[in-house]
Amino acid sequence: MKNLITLLKKSVLLLTLIVSIYSCVDTTVDDPPVSTLPYNPDLVVTIADLKLKYDTQGEYTIEGDSSLFALVVGDDVSGNLYKSAIFQDATGGITGFNNGAGLFAGDSVRIYLKGVTVSQYHGLMQLQNFTVDKNIVKQKVGVPLVPKTISIDEAVANLDAYQSTLVKIEGVQFVDEELGMTYADTVGLTTQNRHLEDCNGNQIIVRTSGYAGFAGMLLPEGNGDITAILGRYDNTAQLLLSNTDYVFLNGERCGNGGGTVIDPVESVDESFDGATAYEDININGWQNIAVAGTRKWQGKDYNGNKYAQASGYNSDLDYMETWLITAPVVNTNGDKILSFKTAKAYWSHTTLSPMTVMVSTDYDGTNFETATWTTINPVIADASSADNDWIESGDFALSDYVGNVTIAFKYEGSDTESTSYRLDDIKISTEGGGGGGGGGAIDPVESVNQSFDDATNYEDINFEGWTNIAVAGSRKWQGKEYSGNLYAQASAYNSGLDYMETWLITPPVINTDGTKSLSFKTAKAYWSSTTLSPMTVMVSTDYDGTNFETATWTTINPVIADESTPDHQWVESGDFPLSDYTGNVSVAFKYEGSDTESTSYRVDDIVIATGY
Repeated sequence: MKNLITLLKKSVLLLTLIVSIYSCVDTTVDDPPVSTLPYNPDLVVTIADLKLKYDTQGEYTIEGDSSLFALVVGDDVSGNLYKSAIFQDATGGITGFNNGAGLFAGDSVRIYLKGVTVSQYHGLMQLQNFTVDKNIVKQKVGVPLVPKTISIDEAVANLDAYQSTLVKIEGVQFVDEELGMTYADTVGLTTQNRHLEDCNGNQIIVRTSGYAGFAGMLLPEGNGDITAILGRYDNTAQLLLSNTDYVFLNGERCGNGGGTVIDPVESVDESFDGATAYEDININGWQNIAVAGTRKWQGKDYNGNKYAQASGYNSDLDYMETWLITAPVVNTNGDKILSFKTAKAYWSHTTLSPMTVMVSTDYDGTNFETATWTTINPVIADASSADNDWIESGDFALSDYVGNVTIAFKYEGSDTESTSYRLDDIKISTEGGGGGGGGGAIDPVESVNQSFDDATNYEDINFEGWTNIAVAGSRKWQGKEYSGNLYAQASAYNSGLDYMETWLITPPVINTDGTKSLSFKTAKAYWSSTTLSPMTVMVSTDYDGTNFETATWTTINPVIADESTPDHQWVESGDFPLSDYTGNVSVAFKYEGSDTESTSYRVDDIVIATGY
């Protein structure tokens, strides 16, 4: 009995001890423990600070004890954001790639930046070489995420501002052609692009990995809103889902029987410069429809020239059909003209016609299947054409198609009838002449005074009357910003190219009496050119916007930045007289480089006028 009493006393004591221990445990969620990683409040930086430094010097690794405070707005728990965490602060967002393990959406963190590399991948700013143990101090967990509500148009137009931030887009739906599909391919585990559209026909990609936990889910079929990370690949906007918890597409769809009503435009001039190689063509106001099979017209790039291509090669399909349809063009007076160019490769069609060109006057974006389509016969590449040889269509009058006229390019093929067919330089206007020599004719101007204040950081220069051409490689002159100053820059850094060449050409300037002068300023950074000259300045008196390759270009020698110039220091050209170039004079700035000869070159304050 005594032993039993002793045992009971010990049991009561043990139970009391256990209750006492658990009563001391705070079961509420509290702030994570403070790390001992170095912290200097005078060395706190923002995401905007990191991007600005990259703009001035390219990729760099942080050496000091600086810190960044940010909120994790995207994680890789679902497997869609591979080894990534998306960080956002009040100044913008940045993707943390390399090791996102242990970070979760809603974590408020301090990132100790020593040893972290700031880099860029196809326009996407990213942090690399960090780990949770060595670089992350969690301040709070479970912080509510508040996305910024923007439209598709805003997302596409403001990629620099909104990249790697959490956004909400309302009034959208997956396009009709993709309903019944899953987010991605769970068999081949390949990444897939699906397309959201708003009720005005604007589209944006939703990109999903085949490894994502939700990859096999069917796309929702309604209209509503979606919250996701805004990513980018070059100038293509992409929505990236951490999960599908914030996909609410269960309302009534807009449109009627296949799309949304498209507002007619005055003209079309499409050179596919905004296309991305191997991705479906996605142009506002246009439709790209897979009628049979899942293949559509895709962007392609060869020797720096981008174009649209359709092909049945390796499709494993008995039959495929895809249509690329322009926006409706106002043709009330019947004075519009169609022109374009085509090319083919590896002709293998026997019973099918790979390309049919059609026109409609009652297509409005919603009625693809019921609209009236009439076949027309402009000149196109055929079996007798040499592979890869571009064929001009000539000017095809649309006088028989009064009203709003729409052009469709239909490709038919299969795994055996697999000719690759290409389209470029599609133009519908009163002038015609599309598909030739670098663009349309440009009206001469009295003067040029270009300070690039309207340029957009990281986007190709695109000003009325100017020509920006990628002759070799796909890179062009881009807008850049440093300390509030916008300028044009060309660089082969991290291009992976054996050779690149891009030309930035002013509009023709009237110089009948030879009194005009040229002035501008240049700067360089990270000189690495050995056999190539990164910058050549040239003039032409017979360039008109259509004849880049055949115009006569003469090299001139104003003062420009060179190898001996300190990095980032602007050099004035002085006033260079153009008295030897009477008529209409155009000035071209040619950049040449490669992945190894990658000097960054900058141009600003270009003036062509009298009195300089």
